Amino acid sequence: MCLANSRKLGERCIAGIESGEGKWIRPISSRDGEAVSESERRYASGAEPRVLDLISMRLIEHRPDGFQCENWLVDPTVRWKNIGRIGWDDLYSLEQHPASLWHNGHSSSGGINDQVPATQQNAVLDSLKLIRVDAVEIRVDPAYSQAGNQKFDVRAHFRYAGSWYVLKVTDPIYEEKCRERGLGRYKLTESFLTISLGKEFNGHLYKLVAAIIERTEVESSGRL
Repeated sequence: MCLANSRKLGERCIAGIESGEGKWIRPISSRDGEAVSESERRYASGAEPRVLDLISMRLIEHRPDGFQCENWLVDPTVRWKNIGRIGWDDLYSLEQHPASLWHNGHSSSGGINDQVPATQQNAVLDSLKLIRVDAVEIRVDPAYSQAGNQKFDVRAHFRYAGSWYVLKVTDPIYEEKCRERGLGRYKLTESFLTISLGKEFNGHLYKLVAAIIERTEVESSGRL
């Protein structure tokens, strides 16, 4: 059950929950960075996998990497198949209820509770969560590349289990949708969020919003 198709190193990070045992699966490639390429993930029709798709794929072996225990090496020679879709009501049985999103109390310059110090990663046991929030605000702010070119910084602001979070959004659908609308703040209604914890970068692990599944979008159009 696909619960994320997020941006990663110019390719994609796919993640979901296996429909039989209910375990998180993150299919990875054997290349540096482990992202999944377009040729590896697209269906025979050429379509891109969508969040809420039921996908059949062949996995070669379990490749846990520290707290990213969900990683499985995908067979690049076997094309993925779309065998159905799940709906909003199906997500309730998949919802998780952690007391917090890993460890709180550490924030980047543009985030809130978006970091876990790398020194604490031995206490981290997983890297994927599916949570439900009553509302989310997406803020699109200006950012600049090292070359001085203007980009957009897209972050999700939400409250969960009594704590505020401001996390970068790597869901390409919502990134593009909000960028097209330009700089500003955009309020979303009740949503499921797939939260991913990335590998160490400059001494920290970063929490990312890998997918936004908004109830009104799912019920009106089947999600994207």
